[in-house]
Amino acid sequence: MRKLLFVLFSFFVFTTSAQTLPKGMSASKAAQTAKAASTQQLQSYVKQAKEQGYTLTQVKSIIRAQGASLSDVALLEELWNQPAGNTGANTDEQANFNSSFGLFGSEEREEDKTESLFTVKRFGSDYFSAAREGETPELYLATPEVYQLGPGDEILVELYGASEESYELQISRSGTIKVERLSPVYLSGLSISSAKKRLEARFAEIYTGLKAEATDPAKVTLSLSLQKARSVVVNITGQVEAPGTYTLSGFTSVLNALYAAGGPNAVGSYRNVRLIRGGRLFKTIDLYDFFVSGKIPSVYLQDQDVLQVPAFESQVELSGAFKTQGYFELSKNETLSNVLDYSGGFLSDAYKERVFVNRVTGFKRQSFTLETKKASSELLEDGDVLTANLVRETLENSVSIEGEVYVPGTYSLESVNTLSELIDAANGLSLAALSTRATLFRSNYGVEGAALSIDLTDASALNITLKNGDRLFIPSVEDLTDYGTVEVQGEVNAPGSFEFKKGMSLSDALILAEGFTAKANGAAVTVYHPEVTGEATTTTTTITISVDENLVPDNNIELSANDLIVVRQIPGFKTIEKVSLEGFVKNQGVYALKGSDYRLYDLLQESGGFLEDAYLPGISVTRKVLSAGTNQRAIKKAVEAAAAIAGGDAEAEDIKAAGAQQVAELENESIIIGIDGDKLMSSRGADSKNNVVLKEGDIITVPKLDNTITVLGEIQQSAKLTYRTGLTVNGAIRAAGGLSDKARKSRVYVVYQNGSIKSRRSAGLGLIRLDPKLEPGATVVVPEKLPREGGSALGEIVGYTSTLATLALLIKQLGI
Repeated sequence: MRKLLFVLFSFFVFTTSAQTLPKGMSASKAAQTAKAASTQQLQSYVKQAKEQGYTLTQVKSIIRAQGASLSDVALLEELWNQPAGNTGANTDEQANFNSSFGLFGSEEREEDKTESLFTVKRFGSDYFSAAREGETPELYLATPEVYQLGPGDEILVELYGASEESYELQISRSGTIKVERLSPVYLSGLSISSAKKRLEARFAEIYTGLKAEATDPAKVTLSLSLQKARSVVVNITGQVEAPGTYTLSGFTSVLNALYAAGGPNAVGSYRNVRLIRGGRLFKTIDLYDFFVSGKIPSVYLQDQDVLQVPAFESQVELSGAFKTQGYFELSKNETLSNVLDYSGGFLSDAYKERVFVNRVTGFKRQSFTLETKKASSELLEDGDVLTANLVRETLENSVSIEGEVYVPGTYSLESVNTLSELIDAANGLSLAALSTRATLFRSNYGVEGAALSIDLTDASALNITLKNGDRLFIPSVEDLTDYGTVEVQGEVNAPGSFEFKKGMSLSDALILAEGFTAKANGAAVTVYHPEVTGEATTTTTTITISVDENLVPDNNIELSANDLIVVRQIPGFKTIEKVSLEGFVKNQGVYALKGSDYRLYDLLQESGGFLEDAYLPGISVTRKVLSAGTNQRAIKKAVEAAAAIAGGDAEAEDIKAAGAQQVAELENESIIIGIDGDKLMSSRGADSKNNVVLKEGDIITVPKLDNTITVLGEIQQSAKLTYRTGLTVNGAIRAAGGLSDKARKSRVYVVYQNGSIKSRRSAGLGLIRLDPKLEPGATVVVPEKLPREGGSALGEIVGYTSTLATLALLIKQLGI
């Protein structure tokens, strides 16, 4: 538990204590980094606190006493209230998961194990490097006919027809199977199809129906399948991400095995993978056959096979307008045609007649072009960089028309020559078009450099000859007209500004605002109408109108542009304010506040009293720090004041952002008010200190009696003691083995069950220390001595926290 407290304290004190920051990191960024890094670790300690019986109220009180901010408390509360299954995966389960899937790439690889030599991907590398958590090569598939049987394979021989029988057999180390009434049958090294023929011949000795004709009723048929493949040990070496010895299924192909090893590394060959069997080269595999054509190598691995991946011999880079960019490995005598096939060819808008090549020649590079019509004969060399360019989007020999026509778009100059012909080709002007004016934009060397105003009513203007790149714009009457707006505010369902239309009535505007809310006072809807009385002066006339529930006014006036309509709230309207009562009371639940002076004693009386195990001195009231009606202007003023005292512009921005975030968080933060219920009830509500006035959203908790004392912090052993009359703080600490060397004994404090905190205090000129009195359910906390830090980073963080403290003071003084 000592470890729990230390981590909780060090986590929450981070943002307000002096710690060294990396150069260039602001204090707010440092706090955010610490919070992100600590969340996962903090989850496990929250779990420990719950297991040891601490309540959220107690832990929040402890960390607030240590100087934690409200945002820190919010994070703790969020983690505390998470469902048990969301606090992290079980370690054993995670280990089992990794062991199940680790062979085939689901586990994290160290990216820095092999440093990449390239800034772009090699063709085929995605297959091995893409994250596919839990996905393994499919090994349980239909038995391939070419699969070679060997020692350890388990086969299933089934006979059906005139005779029905099945045999589950395992091939022995000597390569044979043993069947009753038959001598050993040697199957090692045979393919499935060959083994089936041999078994049919041998089983015919005891099942004569195997030799019968298909139409013979005595016909017997034999089927052979692989029940379980043997395990093989394969060595994978050379230029792969994870070379080593792998134990794999006998079904494993070369591709599966390379997947298990992470695939070729940055210099490994994809075109020349060597399978060595019995010390000799058995087969060379070209993985491009799989990447390009989907042809999986049809060779299966055997025990003690070696897969050796050499370094590539030659490769080229494709960039630009190819469907697949990156590095492509070359086999001997491969041409431009081969590489275009591997990449998928050119993009649709690429220039396809030539490819531009940058080639190493000796100690320098040269550029030249290759014609794609000769691609099959154009040999490539190691290090070539091939580039394909896009065709420019600029259209030649064309003009365009935009705006209010029925078919806007681009037209060829071969079909239209004049403005009149262009408008006709676009099916004419739309109904919303300004029929008198248009603008012709004319280009010079591809840049629009002139604008000509066109009178659409002038026939000669419509006969202007068009030029390449011309653009005609037809404006809309609506775009050129501002009708003004009508604004509706107050108790309507959709307040806002609405476009004004001539003849619009008050009912129309209220309908656009989706009608009255339940709190609307329809008997007094106010309409403000601005009137211009001179060049620089305006007056506003006010009209108050009664509107019924059907939005029909008693005087349905016609509105004017820029009118303001205000629907006010019913006089004296007030929603029911509620509080919650929970814990050891006879009637838990939600209660309504019966007036502005409704107090805690009134609520407890209304609830019907307490249950038998209720602990009255532990009653607490949880209350929101800020109400929904907080003066936002005052908050903004406090944030700006905090930023104004910063040392520089960068720091001011950091303080402003951190302060704004912290103030915003206050709206969701709570404080805990400790109540001595014994005094409250014995005084029958006369004890004003404990008989608090309740507010909207308060949560009142009456806890169960906890007859223990907990001792935490810098002591020899965390302890939980049975409470007894006369037990002191020092007595509790001695029962826990005494103070540790790191204990700050002058700052020992006690957290009571109702969340209140009392600390040691001095008397008699500091010569006498008075400890707080212990009560059932209390926690004695011995804090750790603060470390001594220094340097410029200390000044930076202290300045930061001092400014935030000033912000908090400003907010308090503003009465927010």
